[in-house]
Amino acid sequence: EVAKTRLKRGGGHGGHNGLVDVIRHLDADFWRLRVGVGHPGDRDKVVRHVLSDPGGDDTAAIMAAIERACDVVERLAQGDFDAAMTALHTD
Repeated sequence: EVAKTRLKRGGGHGGHNGLVDVIRHLDADFWRLRVGVGHPGDRDKVVRHVLSDPGGDDTAAIMAAIERACDVVERLAQGDFDAAMTALHTD
């Protein structure tokens, strides 16, 4: 789903080569923020979709999601992950 944000601890790499490297160096037990970019509907088009620029409406939604995520940075820095997750995951 486009612009769906999730803060979570741990998990796999999900095919993301950058995360493969991070997990190799840090283990998989770290906090991560995910911002959804949607799905093209066809498995063969996923790589191109993920690596391309989003459309206008998607760009605006993704930017708004990033702004919401920035609003919880202070809670994250203070180690209050539960409050950060609640704030971020609550519409």
